[in-house]
Amino acid sequence: MIRMSMLEKLCDAKNTFEGKALAVFMSLVMVLSFINFSSFADAAENGTSPDAPEALADDPSMDGAALGKVICDAYYEGCQAVETQDSATLSVTDLTKIQGLLDAYEEFGAQALSAAAQDPGFLSRFSRAAAGTENYGGNTREQGYTNMVDLGGIARHAADTLPGAQAVLDALDECVLYRVNGKYRSEGTGLSCYYSYSGDVDDLNGYIQQGAGAAFKYLYAYQLTGQLDQDGMDYIAQLGVDTLAPVESLSTMGWNNAPLTLADDGYATLTLGPEADSILAGIGFSLYWLDEENDAMLLLGTDNDMTCDWENGVFSDNFRGVWGSIDGHLVYMELSSEGEDYNLYSVPVLLNGEAYNLQVVYDFTDEEWRILGARQGIDDSGMADKELRLLKPGDEITTVWYLSDWSEDSGFEAYESETLTVKADTAFYEQALPDGEYLMIFEMRDSQGNSAYSQGVAFTVDGEDITTSVYE
Repeated sequence: MIRMSMLEKLCDAKNTFEGKALAVFMSLVMVLSFINFSSFADAAENGTSPDAPEALADDPSMDGAALGKVICDAYYEGCQAVETQDSATLSVTDLTKIQGLLDAYEEFGAQALSAAAQDPGFLSRFSRAAAGTENYGGNTREQGYTNMVDLGGIARHAADTLPGAQAVLDALDECVLYRVNGKYRSEGTGLSCYYSYSGDVDDLNGYIQQGAGAAFKYLYAYQLTGQLDQDGMDYIAQLGVDTLAPVESLSTMGWNNAPLTLADDGYATLTLGPEADSILAGIGFSLYWLDEENDAMLLLGTDNDMTCDWENGVFSDNFRGVWGSIDGHLVYMELSSEGEDYNLYSVPVLLNGEAYNLQVVYDFTDEEWRILGARQGIDDSGMADKELRLLKPGDEITTVWYLSDWSEDSGFEAYESETLTVKADTAFYEQALPDGEYLMIFEMRDSQGNSAYSQGVAFTVDGEDITTSVYE
């Protein structure tokens, strides 16, 4: 919440120039994405950041670009003051130049649609590019989906196949006048766009009704349904394409329960062949802890720590007998964003009795884990929580697990597990899994949101010894 002193300052300044400056300032803040109001307010009131309204009052001739820069810098310094800067991102956009970006975006989408219509395998490769691009709002089954991806990031990832990507990047440079990025939002280019991470047609229909342009709407309709309406067919005819190739998906590949083979070193390998490159939007694994004596199966979470050969369609596990934990308490964790420099994970917990998702990062360069903070889930309107809450000594965290019967095909239900008290040195790190039986299943995903699952590979952990076998 904004502190009362700021609200009182707004009221006291009514009908003065400062009041008008404050009103402009608050309007600008509210339209910029992912503002952490309390971070900014705390920093401003403690004298740790420039005061944007005062800057405007001191220099009434200041234009929007200069004021926007003050706001961005103040916001970032405010985040630094409360140590939430690593996941911060904010930009200043010149809306008078937005048409050039919209035109470039439409041409970019038209090229993508044309490529997909002639080779539907493009959809899978484009989906993998989106999976490796910075995205916002969670976009996991646990957190929910905002379906927002960084615009410049997806253009960069597609630049090798779509020449229009460079025009998008150039137009972004024209529009985005200034931006600030934290260490774990370093790939953000200032504006985001829609991508169907969820594979949900109803959500896509909402985008079709509200979104700008036409090409990407037809692209995602084709991706999720395999067809276009007459308007869509008329659109691709203008691109010189008069027929649509069928979209192959996991539903027709027969890869469910795909066999695994064991190498001499004990690692399990899934061999699908070169066509996997045109079918799969991604691949990862789920890890389970088995307790056959009590007829229980515990889902530990998802990750992508595996070896992938996309050219030949060969995928191998990299099980090391470890999993994520908070102060030695094992947690359920879900991969939410995969990148070249870092992966982001979501860890569901109760924080002082309220449902939150811890935002956890693994930094490949530093080779270390870090808790960035906690956010609540996506609200009923589809908006992601903008407030990143730092953990404080004395906070109580209750871990949340997902449990199912081992012998029956029942769904997983959440239950509260262990409660720990946050200390000054509370940390997230990998720890050795307890002795016992574990099950790993490779999950294949296509661009339509379908999934297929491999045979299971079993790991028996006994101290430092790991024995591997494949479930038939």
